[in-house]
Amino acid sequence: MAKIQQPDMQMTNVTEPAKASAFASFMPFILPYRGRLAFAIIILIGVSLALLSLGRGLAFIVDQGLGEGGNSQLLDSAVLVMVGLALFLGIGSYLRMAIVNDVAEKVMADIRNAIFLHLTRLPVWWFETARTGDILARINADTAILQTVMATTLVMAVRNVILLCGGLVLVVLSSVKMSVVVAVIVPVIVVPLLILARRLRAASRLAQERLGDVSAEAEEQLSNIRTVFAFAQEKNAFLRFSQQVEAALQAGLSRVRLRAVLSGFIIFMVITAVTMILWIGGRDLLAGNISAGDLSAFIFYAFLVATSVGTLSELGGELQRASGAAERITELLHQTVDQRHSRSLPALKKQIDLTVSFENVSFSYPARRDVGVVEQLNFTALPRQKIAFVGQSGAGKSTLFHLLLGFYAPTKGRILVGGQDISKLDIRTVRHHIGLVPQDATMFSTTIRENIAFGRPQATASEIEQAARKAAAHGFISELGDGYDTMVGEKGVRLSGGQRQRIAIARALLVDPQILLLDEATSALDSQHEQEIQSALNRVMKNRTSLVIAHRLSTVQDADLIVVMDKGRVLATGTHDALLADNPVYQALAMRQFS
Repeated sequence: MAKIQQPDMQMTNVTEPAKASAFASFMPFILPYRGRLAFAIIILIGVSLALLSLGRGLAFIVDQGLGEGGNSQLLDSAVLVMVGLALFLGIGSYLRMAIVNDVAEKVMADIRNAIFLHLTRLPVWWFETARTGDILARINADTAILQTVMATTLVMAVRNVILLCGGLVLVVLSSVKMSVVVAVIVPVIVVPLLILARRLRAASRLAQERLGDVSAEAEEQLSNIRTVFAFAQEKNAFLRFSQQVEAALQAGLSRVRLRAVLSGFIIFMVITAVTMILWIGGRDLLAGNISAGDLSAFIFYAFLVATSVGTLSELGGELQRASGAAERITELLHQTVDQRHSRSLPALKKQIDLTVSFENVSFSYPARRDVGVVEQLNFTALPRQKIAFVGQSGAGKSTLFHLLLGFYAPTKGRILVGGQDISKLDIRTVRHHIGLVPQDATMFSTTIRENIAFGRPQATASEIEQAARKAAAHGFISELGDGYDTMVGEKGVRLSGGQRQRIAIARALLVDPQILLLDEATSALDSQHEQEIQSALNRVMKNRTSLVIAHRLSTVQDADLIVVMDKGRVLATGTHDALLADNPVYQALAMRQFS
């Protein structure tokens, strides 16, 4: 497989450029295979020319081998030549098909890789409005359509264009009268074809989008199937899905009807043209203006031209469908990447200790610019300090972690790690120094071992086990049938919430980060395991800069600094005892929990 090459992806307008150069955008993926494709094209041209020569061969056989005073030996030789020509056609068709299909498979694999690579470089906010099912439809269904077009439709189109052009030339050379017929028939066919093709392209794009809606709805309902069952909403889920299916059906039927109109029109015009050609040719034969062989060749080429036109009309529908798929893929590849993923940006300088500072940071989510989530936030976490953030839900605590990880850029202010502004760094090098334990632990559909080693795939078995022991996960893992090789199921469905949380903690500890982010890391644990893990975390946090979001004040009483937040603002900072004595909001939180 060739090295992945991507088209220009810095464009901000993703609609018109995609339409204007949908197929052209895939040239970087095709160029690595240009040598093999050139060989396939040479074979295709040779096969097409050989097929065109059959008409003159037929005329020769009819006139010289079957006419009055025909030569039987010449007939035998001509038949052998025709068989040899047929063998050449068969071998050529095999080579052409084998080469083109091999290239098409590899090009589509490269495109799928490029799409996924590009998705990993998009900003997090883009995924807030994107639908996973629609993205999957573009990666799978749309690329499959392109593969079919590249492997079959385009080749057939080129072949039939050659046969059409060659056949027209030979028809006209056979009879000058045909030039008049061709001059009249071709525009009558082509002009409506172009008009219908434009409408078919729009209908094909709409049909592909509706199929993407079906995939998105199915993915959403199935990923939340437990919630659907819990609220007995199976019927409603089916109705929502069937509505999307019906919309896709109507869009598909609209596309099919347009193709049917196009096909019917072409068939009518082709048969009419062939009839006119036969009529003129028959009258010339009766008048003695042409021989029987010439008439046979004439009919052969007329049939070849008619067949080519009919085939091209069918292939035109497939090309329009592929155009819609190509536009959707190109639109995705032209989404603007997160510039902080650029390798041209400097990396975070390695330091023994890292300080984290928020300086006058304000932030609003891209989808809600008018709502301030964080306002004028200032704090500094010194090396090996434990900083806790407390407050009501919606106070903006988790948003701080999102900003520090570079999921979003501050609207105002700046964030410093080790004294360096992370907006001017390759954000991936910053994340290498951070370990995250989210409130909702994410699991991948693989083994426990691979889930723990996700941040360090090269970790040894002993290192993985040591991290699991620190997270109080080794005990329950050992009790499972396959131990660390137990499959967790999709999104960790085979594990309890507490088990997933402990694996997430082990995953973060295995990375051995200088900065540890704990977002309600023990929220899914019972009191016994919470105490075990909290003791382990306290030991681990002594050597790290630790930022902790906590709803349970009991887990952060020993923090070096507690930041009390409300509606995105810092209300107060201090130790547990100082806040308990002076801050009413913290007092209220403590009263509700400790009482």
